[in-house]
Amino acid sequence: EWTWVSGSNTAGASGVYGTLGVASTSNVPGARASAVSWIDSSENLWLFGGGNQFNDLWEFNPTAKTWTWMSGSDIGNASGIYGTLGNAGASNVPGGREGSVSWTDRSGNLWLFGGMGYDSTGTVGYLNDLWRYQP
Repeated sequence: EWTWVSGSNTAGASGVYGTLGVASTSNVPGARASAVSWIDSSENLWLFGGGNQFNDLWEFNPTAKTWTWMSGSDIGNASGIYGTLGNAGASNVPGGREGSVSWTDRSGNLWLFGGMGYDSTGTVGYLNDLWRYQP
């Protein structure tokens, strides 16, 4: 049996971002397609990008039934901030995109490759960038 847990019952719903890094029952990602997702070792759902070429990263806690906006922009079509190749940085973030390939490694890190989206200059196209996110 299905149970409606979160989100709108109408197509094209906008997201409710709340405060970056703060869980809330009123937070919810906007409508989208072609996002990537994975489950962490605590059984939380993580969601990145998709739809209107978002670059937002969300965490859903199924026990508390809360979404937390973790990273990225609250608007679509955002350019990437690449930083220095090989160096993690708090301001680094992939550009908005959809249709990426993703996987998690044994340490629980998300790996994200390519898709259709925005590079560091705001140019839209197919991407071949590889990113790692460490929760």
